[in-house]
Parts: sequence; structure tokens; C-alpha cells
Amino acid sequence: MGRTVATWRMRGESRIEEWRRFYRTLRPQDRLAYESMISATRSRAAACGMIPNVDPIEPILLSMLVEVYERISQIEKQIERLGDE
Repeated sequence: MGRTVATWRMRGESRIEEWRRFYRTLRPQDRLAYESMISATRSRAAACGMIPNVDPIEPILLSMLVEVYERISQIEKQIERLGDE
């Protein structure tokens, strides 16, 4: 008997594919940012799959927020190091 419920990864990829027209209309520098956010979501697929949600938007956005927070924290640390010099 086959799987009756799509995996999170399948649902997430389906949602990302729905955003394809949005992606194509972005400026080149915005496309790079978008691709980075999508990559952040894919790299956190295991965590996303732990959210029992039919709509994949919530784990996608959470993954993106974690990525942004991580980058901000790294920048803050770099600034602090520059201030200590």
C-alpha cells in the first residue's frame, strides 16, 4: 500500500513551484536573495517535517526567519569584533 499523505518536502516543493512566476519577475539581486531563502528552507527540511501542518507555508516561513536571524547574529558578532580592535 502506498503513501497517502504527501511528505513535507513534496508539499514544500509544490508551494515553491507555485511561486515560480513571482521569482521570474524579481530583479537579479532579489533573485539571489530569494534563492538563498529557498535554500534555507530546503536545508531545514527535517525540522519543517516536524510541524504537523497541512499548509507548508508556516514551516517555509519559519525556516526563512531562522536563516535571517542567523545571518543578523553573525553580522552583529563581526561588528562587535571590529569594535574591539
